[in-house]
Amino acid sequence: MFNTDKFRIHFNMNHPVRSVKWCHTIACLFVALLVMLLYPGNATAVNGTAFREQLQEYLSVVAGGERIKGLSAVLVGAGDEPWFFNLGYADLEQEVPADKHTVYPIASLTKMFTAIAVMQLVEEGMLELNDPVVSHLPEFSIKSRFTGGVDITVKHLLSHYAGLPRDLYKGLMTEVPSERPDLLDYLSGQYAAFPPGHKYVYSNLSYELLGLMLESLSGQQFEDFLFQRVLLPLDMQASGFYADVNDHTGPAQAYVQALDVAFEEMPSMLRAAGGLYSSASDMALLLQWIMERGKHPPYVSEWLFNKMFADQKTEDALDVGFESGWSWVLEHYHYEDDERATFAYQIGSTLHYNAVMAVAPDEGLGIVILCNTGGVIDVMTEMARMIILSAIEETTGKSLHAPHTPTLIPEAEFTEADALNVQGHYILQNEVISINYQEGAVIFTSGGQSFRALFHEDGWFSLGDDLRFNVVAWEETKVLIISRFGRTFPAGTDVSGKYLLPGDIFSYLGSYTLYGVNDQWEEVMYRQADLLLEEGLLQLRLWLSSHQQTIFGYQVAHFNLIPKSGSEAVIAGFGMYKGETVFWGSDEKGPYVRFSGLEFR
Repeated sequence: MFNTDKFRIHFNMNHPVRSVKWCHTIACLFVALLVMLLYPGNATAVNGTAFREQLQEYLSVVAGGERIKGLSAVLVGAGDEPWFFNLGYADLEQEVPADKHTVYPIASLTKMFTAIAVMQLVEEGMLELNDPVVSHLPEFSIKSRFTGGVDITVKHLLSHYAGLPRDLYKGLMTEVPSERPDLLDYLSGQYAAFPPGHKYVYSNLSYELLGLMLESLSGQQFEDFLFQRVLLPLDMQASGFYADVNDHTGPAQAYVQALDVAFEEMPSMLRAAGGLYSSASDMALLLQWIMERGKHPPYVSEWLFNKMFADQKTEDALDVGFESGWSWVLEHYHYEDDERATFAYQIGSTLHYNAVMAVAPDEGLGIVILCNTGGVIDVMTEMARMIILSAIEETTGKSLHAPHTPTLIPEAEFTEADALNVQGHYILQNEVISINYQEGAVIFTSGGQSFRALFHEDGWFSLGDDLRFNVVAWEETKVLIISRFGRTFPAGTDVSGKYLLPGDIFSYLGSYTLYGVNDQWEEVMYRQADLLLEEGLLQLRLWLSSHQQTIFGYQVAHFNLIPKSGSEAVIAGFGMYKGETVFWGSDEKGPYVRFSGLEFR
């Protein structure tokens, strides 16, 4: 049955936390959990109906509470055949029910297929994981502010450790493909967010580069290559590229949580990073391929298959508490005998469609959930997690537990050197943390509140049982490392004595409106950019359109900036856009602000 110990929300510091009404979400999941407890399953009858009925009821309660209009899901590995679950409508107005053949855009789940395509060329000796990108795309270049000259390689792109910007928003969702700037030309004018190998930075552009590389090596269009080498061998005949198809069989209409009216979604111009559509029936074939570990077409050798689910961190990585494979986020749970179970997941999200794929490869279990309702990706991810973990318990008969929070290390006396090591003024994406050595004490200040820190034998400071911190040297600065509830992650960089505002910045402060976008054929994430000073910090505020505010539940994204020159600054902290560059200036048309390919005037 569903285990109350696993009823919790997981926060991933490497992905944005969307503005879901969490009180409502938690209440909804809790009600669903109570329903499950009223109908306990039989652990010895995995192929029977009891557990399957529990899952159907759970999905039904959560989907109803979240106002998900249509949902199709498939679980592989709990029975002899895939289990399909369908709820609601592919088309609410026409009362067309969602079923296993209903087609949905799967967004970033496309990256799994691109990784398989890359593996095909690795197997054939046409490509190596350590190949520099420029060896296959000589036109590729990107500026860097970092020391050293490490090449960006194929494996960096696969694992999101290339340090590239996240997205190119101009022409991302459009009915006119020519609105999309050339990717290689665009990147040549941008800066890397990190040196390669140092930080997981989720980047659609990394996978778009892989698509260009596959085209160069194969001599085919990426779409044709992926169809012939991956989709066709998997027999995924109902899947294809959403932007290339005007009329799919069994399409799902697009909706948002709050409204029961359908919307038209402009096609995404992403290809290798997020261009596919599929169905639960077709995605079951991919899950079966994963469960069989690539032992049927498209064939993948065991060493390559294992790399997909192996942590990609290097010794230089800052995100010591985060694990990822080739676009898979990895988590670990433990059986009662302390044997470890690995849970891996990917998420895909457009404005109105969401997709989650989660697997426990060692236990032979996998689930895909697809829906046609915007703004619910977080709750869908939690649904997939709870189902997989419960399926592991149901099929193995063993209880699972999350890794235990480490026992607090005994306190110790700190030296002045220990205190000065952590002292600094650390800028995060949305806040500032100051750590000062005052009168023999280390004082941690955040949000206007100050706390006296304790020191421990392992060299870390703490604020009670649930928050520990330390500092590491990186690229001629200091990075604040936070450990909270067993999760360790970089938080911000020290700017003490080196936060210098450009002398003419006051000439550029103010509000700027999106420029050069025709709303008739293009939809853009942000409509307005504000460049402002607050308490001496340069900040950027990006305002969403009214429709996207309805979908995501918030109006504005707020970022602290660290100036790098008289016309450039980088987004501070280690959140969604950390390290990406914001440009400002003036030309014959007047002042402008530029970010992620968008121009505001």
